[in-house]
Amino acid sequence: MKIPKYQAVILDLDQTLTTDMPSWLQFTRMLGADHRKHFRIYERFKVGELSYPDAKNELLDLWRATGRLERRSIERIFKRVDLRKGAAEAVAYLQQKYRVCIISGAIDVFVEEVSEKLGIKEYYAATRFLFDDEGILKDFDYTLSRGEEKIGFFEDFCKKYYLQPGECAAIGDGDSDQPIFEAVGMPVLFVAEETGKELQKKYKRQIKHWSEIKKYL
Repeated sequence: MKIPKYQAVILDLDQTLTTDMPSWLQFTRMLGADHRKHFRIYERFKVGELSYPDAKNELLDLWRATGRLERRSIERIFKRVDLRKGAAEAVAYLQQKYRVCIISGAIDVFVEEVSEKLGIKEYYAATRFLFDDEGILKDFDYTLSRGEEKIGFFEDFCKKYYLQPGECAAIGDGDSDQPIFEAVGMPVLFVAEETGKELQKKYKRQIKHWSEIKKYL
């Protein structure tokens, strides 16, 4: 029997499986806060106008004002984040042929909810929500650069299943996916709204809709 060339597929989550509005902003909006204020906080942090502690405190204050930071409320909100058209069907198709794993820079609660919805048992999340003893969100751990965390998760996944990186494919939309793209045997770029032109020039295997994934896998 012929052994398949690829044994596993690594999936990014935010703006790859989900729509072009980042899950962070969708969460803020569905929480009842102003997602435009959230975006401005992030932009000021990204360019160095706000320190990490100050940006985090401003964002937590924005969320706290809604009075909806119980873990159960947060889980219900994340269940409502939109997936791209065809994403669930594409994941079901891939799972018939490969081991599928989500590796994401998104929030762990969100990654867990989407993984459960899609029936994906293997997942890694770089951002952690921290809850107090009463289940209220009190803090979170976040790093602006996601490439380093993602490649570390990928190496852990490969070690767990005795896989060589070249035996894996990966699908993602952004700069933080590049370390994994450089390691796997088949990188596939999902061209999202924010996918840069340089990435589109660099990676020739591309899809714009999940219905196109059968071209490669």
